[in-house]
Amino acid sequence: MLIRSDSLVHLTPEGREAMSAYGVTTVLDLRSQSELMRNPSPYAGGVDGVRYVHSELIDDSNMNQIGDAKDMFERYVFIIDKRPHAFAGVFRAIAEADGGLVFHCFAGKDRTGVVTAMLLSLAGVAHADIADDFGQTDVQLAPQYETWISEAPPDRRDSFRDELRCPPDRILRVLDHFDRKWGGVASYLEAAGMTYTGIDQVASKLV
Repeated sequence: MLIRSDSLVHLTPEGREAMSAYGVTTVLDLRSQSELMRNPSPYAGGVDGVRYVHSELIDDSNMNQIGDAKDMFERYVFIIDKRPHAFAGVFRAIAEADGGLVFHCFAGKDRTGVVTAMLLSLAGVAHADIADDFGQTDVQLAPQYETWISEAPPDRRDSFRDELRCPPDRILRVLDHFDRKWGGVASYLEAAGMTYTGIDQVASKLV
């Protein structure tokens, strides 16, 4: 029902056919407006009968501020605490989707990683298993990491490598933040304006 991905801008016609054959009827794009301007989605306008929804998780003004955070965990918390209405928009789109849905950002690791952890939490998945799932990001993206690192300035490569990693402990801390500050993921989404019905609709897609 729900598929986490990196950007779809490089999909070939054959790739789009495969997505449709798999049952995807909605593409949910979490990228910012400036990212869309640089790399428009091939699904904008309803290509192949697939519904396209743009719901930026962090806008360009906050994207500039997020760079001041000392590490990736603080960046995640910044987005969570600064943009609850944006998360509510993402989860409403998921609740309303009919059929399979692909949600993506640029790399498919940070914004989609937090959304995935929230989805699995709503489904009642144990935190340890959510952390293991998050850690698989590094396995899946290992070849792409090496490409990005090789393209970075030599004096930035070590710090960049650390920024790219998705250690399980980080998402455990994020889930703990949801519990301590917001009373859990469901309470966070409710505080952001989602109804119980909408939250239940999302959870029902995962059980």
